[in-house]
Amino acid sequence: MKNSNHFLKISIPILALCILFISCQKKPFEIEIEYDKSVGSITLEGKVIRSYLLNYKKNLSENNVLEIVEKLTTVSEKTLDIKKLLDRGDGLVFLRNEKDPSAAFEMDKRSGNFLFNGGLAEYKNDDNTPNLITGEKAEVLALNHLKKLDLLPNKEELVLENIGGLDMAVLKEDSTTEVFKKLVTVRYNRKLFDVPVMGNSRIIVNMGSNGKLAGLIYYWGEVVEKRKIEPDALFKDKDIKKELERRLRVAAADAKRILVQKVDFILYDDGKGYIEPTFYVLAKLYYEVLNNEKGEEIQKYDVPYDYYIPVLKRPLAFYPFMEIVKVEPTDARESKITAQDDE
Repeated sequence: MKNSNHFLKISIPILALCILFISCQKKPFEIEIEYDKSVGSITLEGKVIRSYLLNYKKNLSENNVLEIVEKLTTVSEKTLDIKKLLDRGDGLVFLRNEKDPSAAFEMDKRSGNFLFNGGLAEYKNDDNTPNLITGEKAEVLALNHLKKLDLLPNKEELVLENIGGLDMAVLKEDSTTEVFKKLVTVRYNRKLFDVPVMGNSRIIVNMGSNGKLAGLIYYWGEVVEKRKIEPDALFKDKDIKKELERRLRVAAADAKRILVQKVDFILYDDGKGYIEPTFYVLAKLYYEVLNNEKGEEIQKYDVPYDYYIPVLKRPLAFYPFMEIVKVEPTDARESKITAQDDE
């Protein structure tokens, strides 16, 4: 019994020393994340949160596809080899013009989304395209083209993002560069109930001389169901911010400074039939490296980094950070968005 008490007397001081030693150890360096003054509260409070299902099972027939192609070639005054419609599998079909490889049409028959390029052969000359129409008139023409093609969406969803253009740069013999204006580009983004949509949704209209249609990117899924999300299906504000910072630290492991420039509540279109609420984060990562060529001089640089933070505990959408699709796209008319806890 005496030996036991003696052992206990010795063990207690040793245990105390071990605890003191562990507590004195420095924690691994964790860089502080800074937030720009323009970044407001990261919160879902006061927001009406909805998810949307798109018709991703249209399963358009060949006749449906060719009808759209015919409208495009008529409005653009271009030609495609409609007798050589190629099936690439997974609902993708493809057409091209053998005389001009840049002229092509590609469609996803499941969603109806497509890309059309009337061809760039006529724009290869070293000169500006004559009579390019810009500014507000360009937007009017773009909307007219969409109307003629029976593709004009609900105007409450349309957001004019940019009126720009496609230029061609030519390197001259004296090593100088001359830039020629070739096409005018009008881009529309989407909003649903005044919440901006990022990801797949977009319409890009390219126009040449006198506003003639030269190309069209039409990624605008048909909304067939919308549903308000209940609070118990959402992450808490503190958990959203915690995940935001965790993902940022993982991505910027060697950074000397992290500055969050933007945290916006948006909707994300995954291009596979789902539009879901999320936060879009834009940050700037600052690095320092040794430049051995300049005698161990420290070289400083920064890079932008952006990503999405889902607010649903169990998202159905496929986000860029996911390695595999968790849920296969289903017929949106038969699908339901359910409030489920994350596994």
